Amino acid sequence: MSLLQQDESPLDIALGRVLRIPCKFIQGQSSAPPILIKNISQQLQATGKNILPVIIKQMGEDNFIATQNVHILEAARLAKLDFIWCIVVNDQMQSQVQIESGQILQVNILTASELEIIDTLEYIKTHRAGFKTIKPQQVALAIVEYRKTKTPTSLSFLTKLRCGIGKAKVVPLSEFLVIA
Repeated sequence: MSLLQQDESPLDIALGRVLRIPCKFIQGQSSAPPILIKNISQQLQATGKNILPVIIKQMGEDNFIATQNVHILEAARLAKLDFIWCIVVNDQMQSQVQIESGQILQVNILTASELEIIDTLEYIKTHRAGFKTIKPQQVALAIVEYRKTKTPTSLSFLTKLRCGIGKAKVVPLSEFLVIA
């Protein structure tokens, strides 16, 4: 049973739209505690539908993988629902979903203000091991001063600015400080 019309390609599924997709076409298993899955399942049985959509990526025709809200998919299966509301995304949209849901924090160092960089570094300092000793004001000032004369192409320039960022910190920082 194809979700598509005869003349549609599997790549024609509209990205970013909420669609009803059969649960059997979606792969994914949640790591949520069984009691949480059971609780959600009971709610889905009572209402017959999910309100919070499952975020999925298309792998092929009638083949999807759940990337977010997988616990809802698992609860829908437990509730024996045939269909579930989903949003089909690509890689770029997946990153946006992660940013919007607060799972990741990314700041573009080419355009961010000194204060935004400081706030990001303060966040990293409190949420990541190994960053307790960085001095956010010093690093942010170094980035802003460097931008006045050069355009960074990677974060490796930080290791030469004597701002407390060594080679070992560049890769973990690149998860938060991006060049876009």
